[in-house]
Amino acid sequence: MKILLFNFTELGGLGGVDVMVVTLARQFNQAGHAAGILEIAKGHKPQRQLPDGTRVWAVTVPSRLTVRRPRSWASFVRATVQFMRVVHKFEPDIINVHFPHSQCLPVVGADSLPHKWRLVVTLHNSDIRVTPFKDPGMRKWQARLFQRADAVTTVNRALLDDAIALFPIIEGKGKVILNGVGPQWFQPLENGDNGRDYVLFSGRLNHVKGADLLLKAWSNVHQRFPLTDLWLAGDGDEQGNLEKLAQDLSVSGSVRFMGRKDQQELRQLYQHARAVVLPSRREGLPLALLEAGAAGAICVGSRTPGIPEIIQDGVTGYLFDCESVEGLSAIIGRVLDLSPNARWQMRHAAQNATRERFSEEGMIANYLDLFRSLL
Repeated sequence: MKILLFNFTELGGLGGVDVMVVTLARQFNQAGHAAGILEIAKGHKPQRQLPDGTRVWAVTVPSRLTVRRPRSWASFVRATVQFMRVVHKFEPDIINVHFPHSQCLPVVGADSLPHKWRLVVTLHNSDIRVTPFKDPGMRKWQARLFQRADAVTTVNRALLDDAIALFPIIEGKGKVILNGVGPQWFQPLENGDNGRDYVLFSGRLNHVKGADLLLKAWSNVHQRFPLTDLWLAGDGDEQGNLEKLAQDLSVSGSVRFMGRKDQQELRQLYQHARAVVLPSRREGLPLALLEAGAAGAICVGSRTPGIPEIIQDGVTGYLFDCESVEGLSAIIGRVLDLSPNARWQMRHAAQNATRERFSEEGMIANYLDLFRSLL
């Protein structure tokens, strides 16, 4: 089976969609199926290979079609031709569009031509909860794509429900395939430390991830636990504002901005953290919490749809109401007050639950089963 994964942007960002597309391609190849990646690029990019040998092609981002702009039609045709060239060369059995946005145009254009490939669309979060409302023009193209799709998958049940409410055509072809994490995250739990107690945030430093809420909560937590620090692993366009906020709240001495970390570094940070906190305002099925849970971390997350599918409140971690600084402060304090025995039990519960429900092996098997059923 040949599988072509179509990403909504150029690879290389911090986003979970990028990570998932690269992971799927690598695992499909290792399972004996030829997999390649298409990316939407701002300009011409030659074919390249990832370090694991996965081939990557690019399609130049197309303009939205409008009658008053003839050049938009030329851009649409160019992207469709570029897409068809890759399809003709790779000859995929399955085309799997992830986070449908600009890819809608060339795929819909090519679908009108004779072809043998089956189309699967995978939804992640903002592609359903933001794009259709901020960009009504793209919503029309998404509707056309869903109409042509043989199957539509989402990373959690709540997202599938939201997608069906917006696009009823999905109902008969929708399926949930949970994200999964690989065995490298499931290492034996360690009792060591990194020299100081800390609470960890891991993710992009932007408004959606809610790091500003965490800093505001930290101004309360730090008064009770002055020997515990807050570490933020990641980068993003809000870092400068967050650093200023920490200064304004008089907590900058206990807050450390660590920058982006690789998998090995993150696994160790997760294992030794007193808690891993993700106060997101919007989520799909966040990889950071899956990785942290696999590493045996006690996770704290907001009740935004998606996170409660990972955290079992009071068993594998804790949940707080979205946007509630007071609620977040109280929950972090509750975690820091846990006895060593209660902490150890919760860490094991988190790791076991993640292994049971969110393994990379199970995710890959579910995708391949779906693809085979379409062929």
